[in-house]
Amino acid sequence: MISTLLTRLSWPVRVLWIIAALLPNSLTTDGATQSVFLWVLWGLVALATWLHHPISLTVVRSITPVVTAWLLASLPDTSWEALQVASAVCSVIALMLIFTAEYGLLHVQAGAYGDERRYLLKIPAPLILPTLLAWGLLVLFVCYPPVLLAQRNLILGIPGLILGLLLLWKLAPQLHRLSCRWLVRVPAGWVVHDSVVLAENLMVRKHDVVSMKLALSDSEAIDLTGMTRGVPIEVQLRDMTDVRLSTLTARQLKTLDVLHVKAFMVAPSRSILIIAPDAAMRQA
Repeated sequence: MISTLLTRLSWPVRVLWIIAALLPNSLTTDGATQSVFLWVLWGLVALATWLHHPISLTVVRSITPVVTAWLLASLPDTSWEALQVASAVCSVIALMLIFTAEYGLLHVQAGAYGDERRYLLKIPAPLILPTLLAWGLLVLFVCYPPVLLAQRNLILGIPGLILGLLLLWKLAPQLHRLSCRWLVRVPAGWVVHDSVVLAENLMVRKHDVVSMKLALSDSEAIDLTGMTRGVPIEVQLRDMTDVRLSTLTARQLKTLDVLHVKAFMVAPSRSILIIAPDAAMRQA
């Protein structure tokens, strides 16, 4: 039933992304170099919308903002023609759907093994601004060097293209880490799979979990959310367990990198699927 809920977003994203390319826009009206490059980026996203996987989630969430920014930036040069605007609007709507919790869950669950149920975690607050800056750099150094090359400006075009590829090489693994942050339910219990907040995965057996509920504002449980917005889930344990924090989290919480805890908080993108899955299905 949950799979039915999640797959409802896959087709709208695919259709909108195809329409955005079929309508007249800068993909077809720019010079040969820009068009080829933009079509490659569009094609990578189009392929990733069909091949659901955590890697494909990274592809669509990394490249879609780049293509969308390009389509929006080209609107003034086309005198805001109706079809150009419609193409950009389709791209923007697809972008908004791609960044929903349900669409992210669709991709990460597709890469699950056996009886795993993966719940994507919200991005930590300290990483929001760096992530936005990373997308900005990708737009600047991945899109505009081909424009310079098309204008035969080799002095700036070639170094810019090399720098853009180097940035993509360095930033892609960091962006992919955000697609690999899950709370995982397995037959034996639960796993917090998060290389950003934790130094190693936190595994809890089913019989060690006393309760899982929405956390209160005055909860004393260790915060493994990365200070995200919204109400996290608090997991109460029967016995003390070791939690190994990453350097970022230890510095953020001003504590040691290894703690003994009896409760912790995590922030899945859709907490209701864990706390009240039947209610979530009725809402759908």
